[in-house]
Amino acid sequence: MHSRERRACRRFTLNHPVLMGTSGDGAHLAEILDAGVEGMRVRMTNQAGFQVGHEVDIACLSRKNHADTVNLRCRVAWEDAENLEVGLTYLQ
Repeated sequence: MHSRERRACRRFTLNHPVLMGTSGDGAHLAEILDAGVEGMRVRMTNQAGFQVGHEVDIACLSRKNHADTVNLRCRVAWEDAENLEVGLTYLQ
């Protein structure tokens, strides 16, 4: 099933840069492609190895790639390794 077919809520296109990582790993540059009230779809810039069930931290970046004060804790709901995308659900 395609990821768009699993969505229960409307999504909004963002294309916003973020840093994504786990507590025991360094942060990886990524981009929020779209987001809704329950989660978001993120494209990573490299094969970071985030798997379904992993908890990750998201730090939003400003347009000058500085970390903003907006931080989110999420869980990986699905992964598409071929396209370097993951679906995240919010934990907070």
